Formats: sequence, structure tokens, C-alpha cells
Amino acid sequence: MFLGKVLLQRYKIIKAIDGGSFGNTYLAIDMAFPGEPHRVVKHLCPQNDDPENVEIAKRLFKTEAECLAKLGEHDQIPRLFSYFEEDGEFYLVQELIEGHTLTQEFEPGKRWSEAKTVKFLRELLEILAVVHQQDTIHRDLKPANIMRRHQDGKLVLIDFGAVKEILTIEQLEQTSEPGSIGIGTGSYMPHEQALGRPGKYSDIYAVGILGIQALTGLSSLELPQDSESLEQVWNDLKIEANPQLKNVLGRMISYQYKQRFPDAAKALNAFVPTVIATTGDSSNNSIAKKLFLAALGAIGLAGGGFLGWQFLNRPDYAQLETYLQNQAWQQADAETDKLMLQVAGEKSALDADSLNKFPCKSLEKIDELWTSNSDGRLGFSPQEKAYLETGNEFNQYTQSASEAFGDRVKWRSFGVWSLYGDLKFTNIAPPGHLPSPGRVATDKNDLRIREREMLLSRFDACGL
Repeated sequence: MFLGKVLLQRYKIIKAIDGGSFGNTYLAIDMAFPGEPHRVVKHLCPQNDDPENVEIAKRLFKTEAECLAKLGEHDQIPRLFSYFEEDGEFYLVQELIEGHTLTQEFEPGKRWSEAKTVKFLRELLEILAVVHQQDTIHRDLKPANIMRRHQDGKLVLIDFGAVKEILTIEQLEQTSEPGSIGIGTGSYMPHEQALGRPGKYSDIYAVGILGIQALTGLSSLELPQDSESLEQVWNDLKIEANPQLKNVLGRMISYQYKQRFPDAAKALNAFVPTVIATTGDSSNNSIAKKLFLAALGAIGLAGGGFLGWQFLNRPDYAQLETYLQNQAWQQADAETDKLMLQVAGEKSALDADSLNKFPCKSLEKIDELWTSNSDGRLGFSPQEKAYLETGNEFNQYTQSASEAFGDRVKWRSFGVWSLYGDLKFTNIAPPGHLPSPGRVATDKNDLRIREREMLLSRFDACGL
């Protein structure tokens, strides 16, 4: 009997939760942690003990562990605590999410409002954007794998048992691997995924299907499988949805993967104008307008017969805002550097001339996003404070004061300037530690410290 079993001399199994073709899930007590909190334990035990099937199951479990290890710092993805082999069997221990799956909310015959649907799609895409940023795909997005956390009502993306690493090449014919298998749930799975050749665009298809399910109240078996049949569904059910929203959803479930949004970040941009069109009350409308302004420079709703907003000379802060809201600090740091180079019209570094001309509004916007999403701990403002408090003066370089500043924000350790790979991209990063100065365009990944000091001078000159 598995109940009562103690794994790794630490995790005591107390209850069976679920079973699947590749393993069982249990509730366990973590006896080595203060308070003995509950954890989720996944036990690898394929129903089919064929050697090839067992190898597939092992690969999936290992992939899930590797994925959760990378993504577990995200507030809306379960944290990984342990992955181990014991007595020839494999186990994965992760955070227990107290909540309910969206299966309870997607009731057949119950239609969601446009505003509720768009809010759901945006939140789901924000989480998925972080997953895709790590070159990972979920491959089994459906109501049963999305939870509503009771503590705060936020969505949590669970069950990464079908995740698969993607190579850097995004073309469909190059993402396929020998032995790749079509894993997922039929109603939410596009044809290329069924053939064992999924991409980020396959997750986009599933999100589109979920949006259609929410608006129409159809059961999963009644859902349209492509954009051509979708129009008939709108007409048959007399769905009076915003045409822009219909077009976006139609693009998301296109039969041809190249016609869909390539990843969650691009799909997320498309929903900003839709929020404005579908949100009723004035307070929400104000928030929506702010989101819209943040996304004006995005490559948004281009193609597919619907309107696109493209302001080529304006930076797009939407992706940075998404990363920061999700506390994806490393992605936000890289996005900040990318935005600043874009604004300055530089390729790899900012020089004195470009910094002296750097737009104050851009500095203010980036700083506002960082400080507002970190309780004031991260951003240019805390960096400027640390810079002045360590004896520095703007436009007057002193090596000792500069080094004291580096020590304060922890860009120096044991008297040596850190490399980019030494930085801390966590919730406990020291005040002013991020955003980083960015890396030098060499293999050493040195930090562009002097550039940051000149930038703080510009920040002060802007009166920020």
C-alpha cells in the first residue's frame, strides 16, 4: 500500500489525488520542513510497462522537473521542491496549490461576458509568455490544468507533464525530434501537435479554444477546430461579440500554424485594444487605457483583416510590464536593456552623446514600472539614492566612490566587479540591484558600469 510510505526519509504520503497514463499524484507531508506543510508528489508508474513507453514516461518526468526548476519562481506556476529516484522509481515533489480547477468555471451552456473572457485570456497569456520566454511549451492547456487559487483568485498554470523544450529554430519542420509524440487533449490540440511536432503556436491554439469556449458556453466536444468553422459557430449561437475579439480568436485557432501568433507575448499584445472595447466601468476603462498606451509601439493586430497599432518611433513597454508584474526579473532586465538601446538607436552600448539625449519620459516610464512592481526596491530611483549616499557626484568620477556604489548594490563582491551571470534575479535581490547596467558585447559578459553611472546623471538632470 502506497499510503503511509515515506520517501527520501522526508515526504510522507497521506492521500491519493489523481492518476494518469504515466503516473499517480499524491498529497504528502513534508516532515523536514517547519510546520510540516503539504506537498504534491508525482510518482512515475506507467500503466504500460513496455520499455519504450517507460522511457517516454521517464523523459516526460525529467522534462517536467527541468521546466519547473526554471519557472518555479513565477508566482503563478507551482514551485519545484525535489526530483529524485528511489528504489528504481522516479518522484517529483512540488508546491500544493489550494484552489479549484477551471473545469468548475467552464460549465456547458454558461457563457462568459466579453470583459471576463478578455481578462482571463490576458492573465493566462501573461503566465504563458514567461513559459515561452524560457523556450518551453506546455502542450496540455485546458480547464483541468488551470487553477484558480483561493488565496488571491489568481490563475495558476499546473501539470507541466507534457512540456517539451524547443530548439532555437522556430520553424515547424525543424522543431520535430525523432521519437516525438503527440501529447495533449484532443479538443485543445492543433493538428501539428497531434503529429508530434508542436511549437509555441500550438499553445496559442489551445488558448484560443479556451476563449471561444468561454464566450460560447460550448462543451469541449462541441468546439470548432479551426477558424473557418468558427464563423459558423458565431452565427449559429448569435454571439454578439466585439468583431476585433472574434478576429483575434480566429487567428489563434487557424489551421495553419504560421497564421497564428507565434508566441504568447505577441498574442498578449493583441488583447490590449480589445480590453478597451469590452470593459464597461470607468475605473477598468482607465486601467485599460493605460495598458493600451503601454502597448502602442507593439507589433499588435497586424494582418488577418483587423486593425494594427504601429508607432515605429515609440518604444513598447508592454512586454516589460508583463515580465515585471510576473516577477520574471531576469527577462525584465534583458527587456530593459533592449528597450534602452532601441530608444537610443544603439546596437550594443550607450555612449555619452546618446545618454545626454536620452528621453526623460522613457527613463521615467522604465523607472516607474520597476519601482511600482518591486515595492520601490528596484529601479533607477533606488540606484540613484545608493549612488549619492556612497559619496558619488554626478559628472565627477571617483574610483573609490564608484566601487562603494558597486558594493552597495552588490554589483561587486569581495572587491571584484561581478559578471552578468553573477547577478541575482530573485525577489531577495538587494535594493537597487536591478535593472543591471547590461552586458558588454563580449564573451566575458562584463557589466557596463560607467554607462550606468552616466545614465544616473541623466536621470538626475531630468529631475526624476
